[in-house]
Amino acid sequence: MAREIVFFNAAEATTVEAIAARIFPGDADDPGAREADVLTYIDRSLGGAYQELQTAYRRGLAELEHLCADRHGASFVELSEESQDQIVGELDERLALLETGEPGVDDPRLLTLAEFFGMVRQHTLEGMLCDPMYGGNRGCVGWRLVGFPGAQWGYSADQMTPDFDATAIPVKTLSQLREERAE
Repeated sequence: MAREIVFFNAAEATTVEAIAARIFPGDADDPGAREADVLTYIDRSLGGAYQELQTAYRRGLAELEHLCADRHGASFVELSEESQDQIVGELDERLALLETGEPGVDDPRLLTLAEFFGMVRQHTLEGMLCDPMYGGNRGCVGWRLVGFPGAQWGYSADQMTPDFDATAIPVKTLSQLREERAE
């Protein structure tokens, strides 16, 4: 099934998906951001509720491509996963410095990239844990990972006890609840 992209162009979509896959790596046996289709969540969000972040995303993507071209002579998606991890790790370190107010982020490019990385990281986590109706968390893989039963009408007294294993509750999405209500 071809995915409908709302905001990103094809190159931007590929890059954002690659960044998300380094933030939350996975594979068919242990799903991560790519398998959860986090890109669709981010893309839809930027086309809707997060429209005010469109310019920051485009600026961040452009700066990332400049950084990769300067250092490696290639775009981010053309780099090995090891090289991608090094860049993502550096941006994460810069973001930590920025968030704590420590000196070390005085280069405007690195400041832009740190802020951009912070947005992508936040949106990747949102896309991993959102209800699938918002485009991410395909197959409820994020919820299964953390043991969250998803949308429920309520919980029994037994299910509310601290030692109850919530993974025993069948996972439901908001769409499934709506279907139940319509029956």
